[in-house]
Amino acid sequence: MTVEQRLEQTFNALKKTLGWSVDKRITLSLAGYYVTLEKEFDENRYKEVSSHLKKRAGIFSALRSHLHPLFVATLDVSGADPEQAVNLYMEKADALKQFGIKMNSYTYLAALMMSDQKEQWPFELKMAQKLMDDMKTYHRFLTSTDDYPYAMFLGKMEGDTAVRAETMNRYYKELKQHKFYTGNELQWMSQVLTYSNPEYEENMVNRAVIIRNGLKSVKIKTSAAQYPIIGFMAALKLDEEQLNEVVTTYESIASTKLFSWYKDSALPIAFGLSLRSSKEAYATAAISMATSLELILQAQQAIMISTMAATSAAAANSGSN
Repeated sequence: MTVEQRLEQTFNALKKTLGWSVDKRITLSLAGYYVTLEKEFDENRYKEVSSHLKKRAGIFSALRSHLHPLFVATLDVSGADPEQAVNLYMEKADALKQFGIKMNSYTYLAALMMSDQKEQWPFELKMAQKLMDDMKTYHRFLTSTDDYPYAMFLGKMEGDTAVRAETMNRYYKELKQHKFYTGNELQWMSQVLTYSNPEYEENMVNRAVIIRNGLKSVKIKTSAAQYPIIGFMAALKLDEEQLNEVVTTYESIASTKLFSWYKDSALPIAFGLSLRSSKEAYATAAISMATSLELILQAQQAIMISTMAATSAAAANSGSN
């Protein structure tokens, strides 16, 4: 079965399960999520995870919001027993609450970024909050709860959080000079650029500019919602052959009927699919989307970062074998 066929099969199975109330772009993202991680979608298992999560969540909880399919899918692909997966996740959320963090869509997403080792949680919470505080030094108003998932993911990595935050700020300012639009997406991109190295790199922004211009030259949209994907391509120092593979995969996916009206959705999926054979790149296989609708963007960024976390763990395991 080709990748295109697997995407269509998974999308149809998800659509049947989720119904028409879920935006098609989110369903496409989730289909890409399962296919990128090489996980078969099991309707019964998905529904079981969903049922357990709804039992644990309050009526007005963000866990029942438009992001519900994402939370379920992320717990589903973990492969753990559905009830145990939900229980462990709710323990992570409780740890965040006890740390004094108010729970909303983004902080529940941050809980997904926490490791399964409970003894690590105090350190992870401390480092995430420290990175948030350090980022606020430079972007007091721009830095808010929507940065918590990235802070949780990046805060655990090696390197001083103050240095990482300073590097983010330098990248942000440089990117602005190259006509990247300011806002949350650019802040996320500047965060992503520190993925491989918290220290400032002279050529990092130039790489991002070259990638953006290259994508534009083959008529692939590079709107603000795509900034994190461009950031990953730059941070991972993809060579010309790898970048061409991303474009080729994009063109193959975007030409299918499934993506007729959603070609922007194909780029992040193509990125994850074309690079999953590379251990380092696979670690950041990202699923996000191009849309300015805030609710959709939240879900798409969430899917992207969940994929990052899941594939990072997979890469770490394969590297230790």
